[in-house]
Amino acid sequence: MRKNSKVTISIQKRKNYQYSIWIALGFILLMVIIIKIRSLGTPLERDEGEFAYMGQLILQGIPPYKIAYNMKFPGIYFIYAFFMSIFGQSVSGVHAGLLVSNIASIYFLFLLVRKLIGDYAAISATVSFAVLLISFSVYGFAAHATQFVIFCALAGTFILFKAVSDNKLKYYFLSGILLGFAPLMKQTGLFFPIFGWIFLSIILYIKRKSYLKEYSISLLLYSAGVIIPFSILCIILKMYGVFDKFWFWTIDYAMGFGNQVNLKDGLFNFMDTFGSLWHEFYFIWIIALSGFGVLFIHPRLKKDFRSLFILLFLIFSFLSICPGLLFRPHYFVTLLPAVSILFGLSIDYLWEMSKFNKRQILKYISCSLLIISITFGIISQYDYFFILSPTEIIKKAYNINPFPESVPIGEYIKANSNDGDKIAILGSEPQICFYANRHSATGHITTYALMENHKYNLLMQKEMISDIESAMPKYFIYVNISTSWLMHDYSENYIFNWVDPFLLKNKYQLKGIVDIFNDRTIYKWDSEVYNYEAKSPYHVLIFRRNG
Repeated sequence: MRKNSKVTISIQKRKNYQYSIWIALGFILLMVIIIKIRSLGTPLERDEGEFAYMGQLILQGIPPYKIAYNMKFPGIYFIYAFFMSIFGQSVSGVHAGLLVSNIASIYFLFLLVRKLIGDYAAISATVSFAVLLISFSVYGFAAHATQFVIFCALAGTFILFKAVSDNKLKYYFLSGILLGFAPLMKQTGLFFPIFGWIFLSIILYIKRKSYLKEYSISLLLYSAGVIIPFSILCIILKMYGVFDKFWFWTIDYAMGFGNQVNLKDGLFNFMDTFGSLWHEFYFIWIIALSGFGVLFIHPRLKKDFRSLFILLFLIFSFLSICPGLLFRPHYFVTLLPAVSILFGLSIDYLWEMSKFNKRQILKYISCSLLIISITFGIISQYDYFFILSPTEIIKKAYNINPFPESVPIGEYIKANSNDGDKIAILGSEPQICFYANRHSATGHITTYALMENHKYNLLMQKEMISDIESAMPKYFIYVNISTSWLMHDYSENYIFNWVDPFLLKNKYQLKGIVDIFNDRTIYKWDSEVYNYEAKSPYHVLIFRRNG
């Protein structure tokens, strides 16, 4: 009886422990929801504006690259369209979709680390990942493509490891499909299916003598899964007659874009962005860095090639932030899961080693480091998490960029135009098209490509001019803000010489001035513009064509 009683108590303790793990996960997700709800109304920045406008066109039955194009793969446009069809075509609708993606990413990271290492490591990694993912340091308030890349990457990576540990063929195929969706969100997501392929190839090589057939089939199924999403996408785009435009913008032009920054400038970009991440979360980073050593001595990583799995995941996660050498803050999102895994690994190792210490001091050190790391990270961004308004958040991140100002500009155009009217935006502010719910007069919805050093720049400028002259849009918006153009010494000036004669010849009248200062924005509309001249070097001019 006493033995049965001890077994019953042991089972009950195990159940209580499992309940506590799920309660901890639920608390983490609840905190993320509470914090993120505050920022749902944050005005869209220009990447979000591009995705939202393209998603809006998809909901109108217009495929990507037909009347608007950019260098991103179209998966991000479709995911925007999907979430906006559920939550509405609004800023809050876009960011509600981001919140769903964040919750799903956090959940899959928890499942992955729990299966790789254990419960305590899973909670430690999950809470650090949650804080880093939604932090200001990586612009966690914005629905960038990288946020959706990691959802696909984490879901696919979890299923991949489950396939290896459980040895079930259907999981290899499913993991391939999920990881195959990652590059459809952004080209750099390609590193995650490559990670899976390299991992499985190494296992196949190691076990070739005894399990050659089994692992060959597994690798083939995985590869087939990876190929399917891209193949289906190409078929769909071919059916809609936009495949050639898709290929030019996402492959031909994108390859040239990736060579704009040299290695020296790239290293500077990396140090500049990483410096901010390090400064505000250095406890997490230091502990994560110690995970390199733990990776090869942790007792739970001695089977199923777990150390190799984590190491390869880390390497390819880092490679995913490198193309182009720009290292913008939101690029680091795809590195965060690997960093959080190493963090959880280090924290868990101290806990595991406490079993061999009678005083269990390592257990207290483990808990203390976890609490201190997360608390310090939250305190370092306390204003962002709990105080700043959505407009203050976007201003803090992007300063004089016209992102809050795009909302009233879009509303003004929508109120003073008809559904069929088009607008031309000379600048990279596609979010105005989204707010106004009006089509762009040109497919060039951003102007960065027109200013870059490649063989298509002048051709693109002439194409944009031709589009606008053919459409004769009702509204013409000129963005006199350097960050909307990113001009260089080598940039072509052809389009700037064209603007004034075009406006004069076609009787465009100034109807709006948006004068942007660091601490305020002055709006002048209609008759108010006659006695006002823009005083800030950063302003937006809104013209309307007579008749």
